[in-house]
Amino acid sequence: MSLPALLIYEGLYGIIYFGLLFSRTTLLTYFPEPSIPARFIFLLVLFSGFFLPAVLRLLRIQLAKKHYIGILFFLCILYIVASISYYARQMDDSRFRGYHPYLQVKPNEQEAAIPKPAGVYRIVCMGGSTTQGSGGDGGYPAVLLQLLQKRFPGKQIEVLNAGCFFYTTQHCIIHYLSYIQDLQPDLIIMFEAQNDLITSCTMPLLASRPFRRDYGHFYGWLARLRYPESFEKFLSSFFFADLRAPVLTPIPFTDFQSRDPYQRNLETFIKISRSNGAALILANQAHCFSAVDGGDATEARANILKFMLTLPVDEKHYAEEKSWYAGMELFNRIAQQTAEKFNVPFVDQAAVFKGKQQLFRDEVHLIPEGTALLARLFFNEVVRQNIFTTQTKQ
Repeated sequence: MSLPALLIYEGLYGIIYFGLLFSRTTLLTYFPEPSIPARFIFLLVLFSGFFLPAVLRLLRIQLAKKHYIGILFFLCILYIVASISYYARQMDDSRFRGYHPYLQVKPNEQEAAIPKPAGVYRIVCMGGSTTQGSGGDGGYPAVLLQLLQKRFPGKQIEVLNAGCFFYTTQHCIIHYLSYIQDLQPDLIIMFEAQNDLITSCTMPLLASRPFRRDYGHFYGWLARLRYPESFEKFLSSFFFADLRAPVLTPIPFTDFQSRDPYQRNLETFIKISRSNGAALILANQAHCFSAVDGGDATEARANILKFMLTLPVDEKHYAEEKSWYAGMELFNRIAQQTAEKFNVPFVDQAAVFKGKQQLFRDEVHLIPEGTALLARLFFNEVVRQNIFTTQTKQ
């Protein structure tokens, strides 16, 4: 092997090797929970590539400089094809087709007859991803329907899930006026806090400065359209990611600018739902943020850190967990005070879930056992309100 060919190979491989070595993306892709032996083997395999020329020499395989030039030419062609494919996919991303320009994500299609059939009691559950559920499980509304059908077997009851991830109270208002009121719900169950709270963070990638009272600064899912990722940036996520990315540190944060719009939206939602004659149950939102530093090393704790890192409060800092705890407590108080002000039935799910971190998979989303408990809380409130005049004991 000639000296120029050797220099070309070692130089290219060195860039790739050290890029992968310092890339958290690569390690987490292949080793979600990398043990020391797994990392050692992974790095050993990568490091062995430096000795490929010596191995080829031992195998009497001759590679001239023109072969390496050919490899470089092939890589250039591969880069061009890959970049064209990447941008074509970005321009034709089916996930954005048909999405409402303001709602950020398409609301769930409600499989319900319009107009509502006679004799049907229709309940619509509204909110964010904690209402929507995950993995097609139907969230707490599906469990609530089972409980109601068992308790009131002679009644025609529908429980529709109108939750959608990233939805705030502002989205719920638009969702109700644009879709839900046509379903003629008899009862609406609605809660939201965290999604309104996070709009107080105005840093990219999910938002932009300054804060807007209509939440127009917060992009949510549409951040990918507001801040499109170049092909080069996509590739760089596999190279030197840890060296390039700034190290964020936690600081106290109290600038919850969305608190007033949140209260305004709750009051508006109460007024418009009542104007259509729909009964309403409001709730605060359960969470497992901690008021003290640290905590046990559970999956939920790790996911909480990931959540906080995605919402920096400035170029170098993210809000510490105690700040998120204080923010959720503040917004939950606003929800309860607003319900009391308008004499709306209220479910204090935050109090019931307090201290039950084992029921969470991250800061607010629940495991199936937690979803069942949440459904039971709303079921108890429906029964307490004596909505159905004819009741059959379990």
